[in-house]
Amino acid sequence: MHEVELTVANVMTTRLVTLAPEEHVLDGIDRLLQREISGAPIVDRQGRFLGMFSEKSCMNAFSVIDDERKRRCDEAPQFVRAKDCMTTALVTVSPQCDVFDAINLLLTNRVSGLPVIDGSGQFRGVFSERSAMRVIIDVTWNQMSSGPVSGWMDSDRARTVTEQSLLTELRSRFSETHYRRLPVLSHGRLVGQISRRDVLRAELNGLVNSYDASPGSLKTPEWFPPAPRQQWRVENFAMKHVATVGPDYDLMSVAQEFFLTSARRFPVIAEGKLVGQISRRDLLRSVQYLVPREKPTLSPLYLSSGAGNVATVLK
Repeated sequence: MHEVELTVANVMTTRLVTLAPEEHVLDGIDRLLQREISGAPIVDRQGRFLGMFSEKSCMNAFSVIDDERKRRCDEAPQFVRAKDCMTTALVTVSPQCDVFDAINLLLTNRVSGLPVIDGSGQFRGVFSERSAMRVIIDVTWNQMSSGPVSGWMDSDRARTVTEQSLLTELRSRFSETHYRRLPVLSHGRLVGQISRRDVLRAELNGLVNSYDASPGSLKTPEWFPPAPRQQWRVENFAMKHVATVGPDYDLMSVAQEFFLTSARRFPVIAEGKLVGQISRRDLLRSVQYLVPREKPTLSPLYLSSGAGNVATVLK
């Protein structure tokens, strides 16, 4: 039987949200939030890729905006804390959950990470898209068999925060690390989760009082400098040195790059122009059923907190 090798061209996304280099940074942030995406390629009028405007780009922009606010006005800072903007309705898994069931949960719920909670309700780690990349590599290249989430989860406790963590502290943590979500703990138990997107939305709400989550609704405060506008172009905050791939790259090589780096997506470039994008989710969706498993499990997505090891919902 002839075996077909999947390449980037087979699974990449071609309908992309892109930004022009001259767009205002606040409009770029608004676009990411409106579309619920974690980054957008910046392209010129000829379609050439210039860089990536990411959530980290947005964090850096808000740091610059904070400096402007301190310099231009005596406006008191708002002490927004994690408890004020965290998400509490979460999909979680147990340490015993099969990794392929966990990957299915990531894809079905369109999340990049699942908190891992043991039988006593204690937080044990996070099973993320990056963890899933390692699963694909281990099962396919290293001939390992499928197993429980505990063997692949990230148990780094440095990624956790408390309900009292300040928004500025959270922004700094996100800027300095590759984490996209920070579990919020109280006495070792998960009470919520705060993502980069949660922080950005809170930052924008604090800056633009008229922000009502509809396109074109942004109105900057009086102290926000109207000029020079050049300073606030999205290209000034973009990630310029971004790894890219070609349409003919094989998927397992891309999976390895996703695991070795913090990248969530790679722009796909052909003849100097942006032709698509491949994300961790694109790759997982394509290969999750192509790798060998000891035995398939067809568990439901949601179970009550005591009914099984696939998922629970924290409210």
